[in-house]
Amino acid sequence: MKKIAFLLCATAMLGTMTSCHRAFDDAPTPNVSPVVVDKSRTLFVTTNIAADITYEGKTVSNTTSATFKEVAAQGRLKITPRSDLYYDQKEMAVDFYDKLTLAIDVQLVKKPTILVSQDDAKNGQDVNNDQENQDATGAQATISVSPTTTFSGVSPTEMFSITTFVPAETVLESTEKGHEVEANVLVIRCNPDGIQFSEPVTVTLGIQNSTGFDIECISEDGTEDLPMTDIGNNKWKVSIPHFSDWFNVLKAIVIETSVGEEVTTGTSTIVAGQNTIPYKVKSGAIETSAVQCVLVTTFIQKKFGAYFETTRNATFTSDAKGTATWRLTQPYRDVTLTSNIRVFKARVYDEPTFEIISTQPEQQSEQQGGHSGGSIN
Repeated sequence: MKKIAFLLCATAMLGTMTSCHRAFDDAPTPNVSPVVVDKSRTLFVTTNIAADITYEGKTVSNTTSATFKEVAAQGRLKITPRSDLYYDQKEMAVDFYDKLTLAIDVQLVKKPTILVSQDDAKNGQDVNNDQENQDATGAQATISVSPTTTFSGVSPTEMFSITTFVPAETVLESTEKGHEVEANVLVIRCNPDGIQFSEPVTVTLGIQNSTGFDIECISEDGTEDLPMTDIGNNKWKVSIPHFSDWFNVLKAIVIETSVGEEVTTGTSTIVAGQNTIPYKVKSGAIETSAVQCVLVTTFIQKKFGAYFETTRNATFTSDAKGTATWRLTQPYRDVTLTSNIRVFKARVYDEPTFEIISTQPEQQSEQQGGHSGGSIN
């Protein structure tokens, strides 16, 4: 009798375990629809002070950052500082080219406080940009006037001043191996605007780690191209015939040295019905040579877009609960840029792909399978 009772008990336990395993085995493997990823264009704008940021008629007021979603490939951006101590940012064109995400960092420029009369400038007093402006742009700027120079074009009471700023406009373009490209990397603003000189005045720029680059100085309207003289010790000189905004244009040969992919995988719980999986996307370019020069940083941002990380969503439907294993592939190009005798490098990120590579059925507890206690791994 004892033997029969033992066999009945064992049979009952086996039936319970079989029921448990059958419940697990019967959980369906989810079938998912094709993944749809967010392909809308998004513009991110940041500023150094509070401003009203307007893109294509939509304004985000009194902010240092704004996001504009589902925008066209081309548009106009206007930024108006809230403080009267800063210059207005000129309206600029924005072009995404083949990118879906574009980040623009706008450094609004504080108006100069160092003002020098025309007579004092003529008598040998140099005109310098404010220390705050030097710290913001990494450039020290000085105007020197010959005592024999005569002035025309403005009132004699107009004061001399100089300031520098990093231009905000983007000039994204595709770059081919061995192709020379250029970008406006620094603007010299000399006032009073429109004053002309009988002989050119000298502007001296001191820019950290800038010796050895190929730089030109171009007038705002593009009609005058002046040579920049590298005088050593990270200092440059240019002789200008009148005051306005003058563009420092950096030229470089771009060579694509390698291509690759950054691959990220993950597993997410999914439900029957619609699902959304967020994933991080890199865009723009990041400097990899650590040259620590404002000219290089600005050049990379203008040619390939400012580096930015954002989140997009992948959506799909599933016919059952479970888990989905996904893969994010972020292509990149490593490029080398050579300007005169200087060489620097960057990694440029291209549009990523997101895909579901497998699904697994929902893991059910043993209680669901009729077995009390323990778990099934």
